[in-house]
Amino acid sequence: MDKKTEIGNRGEEAVRDILKTLQGSLIAGFFRSKNICYYGRNFQIDFLVFVPKIGLVIVEVKNWRGTIKATSKDQWTQEFKNNTHEYGNASLQALRTAGMLLQILEKGGMNKYPIRPVVVFAHDDATILRANKAHLAPQTDIIRKSMLENWLQENSSSEINYRFSQNDFDAVKNIIIQYTQEYVAKEM
Repeated sequence: MDKKTEIGNRGEEAVRDILKTLQGSLIAGFFRSKNICYYGRNFQIDFLVFVPKIGLVIVEVKNWRGTIKATSKDQWTQEFKNNTHEYGNASLQALRTAGMLLQILEKGGMNKYPIRPVVVFAHDDATILRANKAHLAPQTDIIRKSMLENWLQENSSSEINYRFSQNDFDAVKNIIIQYTQEYVAKEM
């Protein structure tokens, strides 16, 4: 396993630990996926969270540290130790994942719930600078892992109450498993 994957996995484990503490109170359940391939497009769900008062929440986890400049542009900037790196816009990644999941659930007859994406930064040494101007603001909410519980509470609606059963959970998971396969890079 390369260092980048290992760092990413540590971030996902930190978010998983938080989700475990919320299970049974704010959330009904959650799971992660391996690589999903749908019509030649690969994606992975870091966490799909079943939230009775929201619906399905796609949690895109980033374990970046330093200062992250999040905008609506295709690339986000990370500044760390006098270095600058460009990474793909994580909000766009989360929205793409939500869109692909919606297509898969529609095809499987399980498009019963709204899907809401959120980007969660897991590293304690991350400072997120969000562009404030409407035309430059990121496309999704961006939070730190310590904010996840409050974000779920603040985005919950008293008018919504999905009663996720074990059958619902299993049906969604089984639809996703149908499209799970090893990552295959496209030939150029």
